[in-house]
Amino acid sequence: MPDITTSAVAPTRLRIPRQRGQAPGTSPSGPILREHIDAMIDLHPGGLTWRRTFPGTLDHIPHARHFTRYLLADSDHRHDAELIAGELSANAVRHTASGRPHGTFIVEINRTTTTITIAVYDCGWGGVPRFGRLFGIDAEYGRGLTIVAALADQVGYEGAEEVGHRVWARMVQPSG
Repeated sequence: MPDITTSAVAPTRLRIPRQRGQAPGTSPSGPILREHIDAMIDLHPGGLTWRRTFPGTLDHIPHARHFTRYLLADSDHRHDAELIAGELSANAVRHTASGRPHGTFIVEINRTTTTITIAVYDCGWGGVPRFGRLFGIDAEYGRGLTIVAALADQVGYEGAEEVGHRVWARMVQPSG
C-alpha cells in the first residue's frame, strides 16, 4: 500500500449559477469553502437528503445524472456518483415496473460530512439486484452493478418485488 501523506488543500471553488437580478459577469459571493459546506451539512442530524421523482423512461436518465452532478458539484466523488445514479436509474427503468407506462423512479442523495449515498427507488415487479454477478467477456449487458460496486465503498438493496426496491451505493468522503 502506498504511503499516504496529507497536504494543504486549496479552497474548493464552485461555479455558482447566476441568480435572478444579478448582473452578468459578477460573482454572487466569492468562493465556497469546504468548511462552509461541512458546517451546513452538520446543521442537520443525519446529513442532507435530496429526492427527486423522474418519469420511468430512458430519456430521463440524463436528467437523473445531472441532478446528482449538480448537488455534488463540490465533491471529489461527483463523477462517480453521477455514473452510479445513471446505472441504478437505467436498471430501474429496464428491469422493473418503473419502465412501464406511468412508471417512475426516485433518485435519493444523502450526504454527510463523511459519506455520500446514492439510492434509486423502483416500482417493483422486476428482478432483484445482483451485485458481483459474473458475465461473459463478450456480454453486452449486465455490467452496470459490477461497475457500481467497483466505484462504491458499500452497496446494497432493500425492498421486495411487490413494493419496489431501494438500491444504494455509499462512498466515503476523503477527510479534508
